[in-house]
Parts: sequence; C-alpha cells; structure tokens
Amino acid sequence: MRFSYVDIKSGNSTCILEINGQKYEFYPSFHSDALGDFVSYLASIHPLCKLSWKEGAFHKINGGINWCTDAYLLRWEFKRDFETLEIIVTENQNLDVDRKKNPNLPRTVLKTKCNFNEFTLCVVKELDRVIKQRGILGYRQEWQTHTFPLDGFLALKHACLYNKPFEITKKQNGTSLKDELNLLLIDMG
Repeated sequence: MRFSYVDIKSGNSTCILEINGQKYEFYPSFHSDALGDFVSYLASIHPLCKLSWKEGAFHKINGGINWCTDAYLLRWEFKRDFETLEIIVTENQNLDVDRKKNPNLPRTVLKTKCNFNEFTLCVVKELDRVIKQRGILGYRQEWQTHTFPLDGFLALKHACLYNKPFEITKKQNGTSLKDELNLLLIDMG
C-alpha cells in the first residue's frame, strides 16, 4: 500500500494511491482544500484522534469529502469497521465548470477495502515527508489559499506512534508547544 501527495505547485497536485495491486492517480486543484479535508476526514474517523479532545475537535463528516479537479468532483468516502477501512471514490460532474449534463456521471472510480491502521500509517508517513520537504509556509505558498493540515497531521501521527490520543485536555491552558514540536520533528520515514 502506498499513498503519495506529490507535484504540489501553483495550486495543483497529484495524489497517487496504490492499494490491493491497483494504482490510482488523482489531480486535485486549489479550488478545494484537498489535503486538509482528506486529513481532517481521516482524523474524524480515527478513534484515537478524538477520545481526549473536546467534543467536535474533528467534526464527524457524513457522506465524505469532495476534491475539485476542474471538470470533475471526486467524492471520497471512508467507512471504518474496526480494523477494516472501505474507501470509495466517485467521480461527479463539477457543475460550476460544465453545465452540460454528463450521462456517464457519477461513476465509481475506486471501491476497495484495506487495513485501517496500515492506511493511516501510509498517509502519516507521506504527510511527514511533505511537511519536511516543503515546510508549513512553503506548502501554503504552493497551495495558495490553504495551509498544511497541521492539527490533523499531529493527531494522526501521535496515534500512529504511541497508539493513544494526544492528551491535550489535561493541560489547563491547552497543548504543549514543546510536545507538538517534538512530535513534528520525529522522522516517520
């Protein structure tokens, strides 16, 4: 299994997902916060990313998220059943771009199941690579209007490394910047 988020430039990127012997490529644009929505969505279904947080830290997202890829909208849906994650990606028409009805849409591009923890670890490793390669401000410069999804990334990374939630509610004034920076600097490679 492999998850890659590459070619981030001028508000466009390439997402490559290799899963169960199949390779899929998607091309989100800056018209949506593709990586940010994806990471928040994954964190919202991860049981260790919300147990010690205030209710609603990562709002449960019903029905999935959309990535704008110019003429199409890609609808990502995650359905977690304990250790199994079902991933469904559907291609829909982007009515903001093309107002002519396409009779071939919506169409399912991907429908597969995998191990939830393995998938999460692949995503976290790629996020770790992206932030170390580009930096927080460098990511924003390339992606234009959206910032690197730092909060979801740190919550997922902590869950992968320590198999427990990031204990932020035990501190009276919030989180520990030192703990967050240390977590950020750990190499997942």
